[in-house]
Amino acid sequence: MSRSTFTSMILIAIGVVYLEARWTVIEGGWRCQIDVLPVFAAYAALHGRVGVMAGVAALGGGWFDLLSANPLGTSLLSLFLTSYMLHGMHELLLKGQMAAQFFVCVLAGVLNPVIAGLALWVMSADPMLGWGTLWQVLINAICCGLAGPVLFLILNQLDQNLSHTPTAKPWNRPVVEVKRSKHYHQF
Repeated sequence: MSRSTFTSMILIAIGVVYLEARWTVIEGGWRCQIDVLPVFAAYAALHGRVGVMAGVAALGGGWFDLLSANPLGTSLLSLFLTSYMLHGMHELLLKGQMAAQFFVCVLAGVLNPVIAGLALWVMSADPMLGWGTLWQVLINAICCGLAGPVLFLILNQLDQNLSHTPTAKPWNRPVVEVKRSKHYHQF
């Protein structure tokens, strides 16, 4: 992943978090908060290194914590741990398959709120956990799964357009013709 792709992904993630904080239409109808930031963590886990995952977690999670009632660092920790768990599986997954992207994003949509709830519970912040939390995690996982392949397609296209690929030089061809004569000797 190139630096320009990483920067663009962070800017898109920050914009999405801002829209999630401002847009309450879905919240009222489904009685849950939709968070697709785990999809960006999943993309960083599958296509980037640990530094990319930490950057997405720090910038996206920090921005999410600033706009929500979470204590600062809760989303950072949950996003990083989610992406770190998914990063361990990145060699096993078929990155280009939409079904694999759907299930990875569903898994990220489940792991992120569970880890955040555990972090809040460990910090004695008294999170409001109950049967409604299970409904919220389920709806968030489905929304992440549906948004995942679309965001992966956009981010892959962005990476393809912003990445620099060196062109081949005419004098550095991979196929070289070797002319041998009858005076060729092998030593």
